[in-house]
Amino acid sequence: MTSERKVREMKRRHSKELLQQPGVCGVGVQKDEEGNFILTVHLDASRPEAALAVPSFIEGCRVERFFSGPFVKH
Repeated sequence: MTSERKVREMKRRHSKELLQQPGVCGVGVQKDEEGNFILTVHLDASRPEAALAVPSFIEGCRVERFFSGPFVKH
């Protein structure tokens, strides 16, 4: 199990690269259904191909893909 702190550090290290990929709208940290901290990548729902460029694991931590965006700044 990876600690929240370690996953947040991974997020900081990898967010810039992930956000440069077409269709990636956001990167976050949350707990999965088993209570483990994971990295989450939010994708533009109109670009399903974006999921193919997002790895399933980064530094041994599971990455979950969510189709949600694009996000709009208010």
